[in-house]
Parts: sequence; structure tokens; C-alpha cells
Amino acid sequence: MENDVFSLLITFIIGFIGGTAGGLLGIGGGTLFVPALTLIQGIEQSIAQGISLAAVIVTAMSATSRNISKNIIDKDIVMIMIVPVVIAAVIGAQIAGSLDQESLRKIFGFILITVALKNIASLLMQKT
Repeated sequence: MENDVFSLLITFIIGFIGGTAGGLLGIGGGTLFVPALTLIQGIEQSIAQGISLAAVIVTAMSATSRNISKNIIDKDIVMIMIVPVVIAAVIGAQIAGSLDQESLRKIFGFILITVALKNIASLLMQKT
């Protein structure tokens, strides 16, 4: 039972950190939840991605309502993005469901590394 309580506590902390990052920076899902759930909790990548997507719904709704109240969302751009986002999300989920765990990890890792390198390059360019 002690191990179960510890696991619940770790999951709670992952959710808290991811929710904070989601609200503050607009990140959380793939960037924080998936690595934390797979590396710390030992959850399979495909399951972690599903959990992450479900958690991001709540994060996004909470942060979006706050951003709407502060009038910092361009509703025209949101309306343009909704249809392709929904279509692409369904296609992406279908593809992810058909991949083995190793392939999914490699693709995910490649994307995280690419984003990290792009952000580092942008920071270095600003300094010069």
C-alpha cells in the first residue's frame, strides 16, 4: 500500500507541475507529462500520451478561460485552426495507435530534441 500512496503522490506532483507549466507557458502535455509518466512512473508511451491528452484538455480549458477574460486570444486565428487541428489530431492518434512502443519513443524523442535545439539556437541568436 505504501508504494501505491507514493505512486499517487508522484502522479499528483507530475500533474501539478504540468498544469502550472501549461497555464504559464502553454506547454505541459508532450513536453512534461509524457516524459514524466514514462520515465518516472514507468507507464507505456502510448498510455502516457493518452493520459497527457486527457490532462491537457483540463489544463487548456482552465488557461483558455483565463486568457479569454484578459482578452489575449485572437478568436479569428483560433477559428481558422480548429478544423485542421481536430482532423490532424484524429489522424495522429490513429498513427500513434498503430506504432510499436519503440518507434513511438524514437519519434517523440526526435521531436523533443529538435524543439530543444531550435529553442537553444533562438536564444543564442538573441544574445549576438
